[in-house]
Amino acid sequence: MQYRPHISLDVADLEAAVRFYCAVFGVAPTKRYLDYAHFRLESPALHLALVVNPDRDLRARGNEHFGIELFDRDALAKWQGQVEATGIVPRLEQSVTCCYAIADKFWLTDPDGHEWEFWVRSDEADSMHGQGQSTIRVPEPVVCCATVAAAAKISCCG
Repeated sequence: MQYRPHISLDVADLEAAVRFYCAVFGVAPTKRYLDYAHFRLESPALHLALVVNPDRDLRARGNEHFGIELFDRDALAKWQGQVEATGIVPRLEQSVTCCYAIADKFWLTDPDGHEWEFWVRSDEADSMHGQGQSTIRVPEPVVCCATVAAAAKISCCG
């Protein structure tokens, strides 16, 4: 392994969060204190930190989520089975189009409302969601290395 992404999540109830992530990852935290715990995982390569922050409105977030891309359906089914065996009920999606890809996936929501997506991509898609062609056009390329005279003809801001 050459790198391990790090995610730090604010949580309201550390005990509930630790129970959830123990069930999801199948291991105990690597480090644990009264106000902090982290999972330093090899598979997936991930350093997940849980930080108690009772003052933050954890549910007032945008559309962000976290995900783990798997590379075959057997791995997805194994992970889903492991999670279901702990009593967590995932939200399933089959052959969905999302983010210009078609995938089978399941979703989990931790006790603080953080969503996790586990998926296997089966194909590329021509749209962000649903079916059909994208209505969003790819912008013209920006010329970053143009001469001053050429750059003066390009309007980046208006």
